[in-house]
Amino acid sequence: MSQSLARKGRKQAYKMVLVQLAISFILFLIGLLISGIISLSLGVGSLIVVLVNFVFATIVFRKSGAQAALEIKRAFAIGESVKLMLTILLLVIAFNVLPVHAGSLLIGFIVIVLSQWFAPLIIK
Repeated sequence: MSQSLARKGRKQAYKMVLVQLAISFILFLIGLLISGIISLSLGVGSLIVVLVNFVFATIVFRKSGAQAALEIKRAFAIGESVKLMLTILLLVIAFNVLPVHAGSLLIGFIVIVLSQWFAPLIIK
């Protein structure tokens, strides 16, 4: 039973990451209509969120079952910490290494973060 619930949760988490990836691709294409830098910036900003959400889901859904409750709790804490640190690191790298437009990068980032809020409407 717990394996089934864990599998369902893992499947939904990865499905949401795929939806976010699709939204990122759409943002990238919309950016191409404006300029290459805008497109790159939207893509990078949105892919940062997609990547850290994938990492988070992978960390959190490794364990399942009532016996693993403490390990699951620890995985959430570790996953959130890794997610936050990785987000900061990737944003710093994007702003310092890539030729991005800061506003567009943040718009891409925010659009994907907001997509998480609407996850219950997107993923059933």
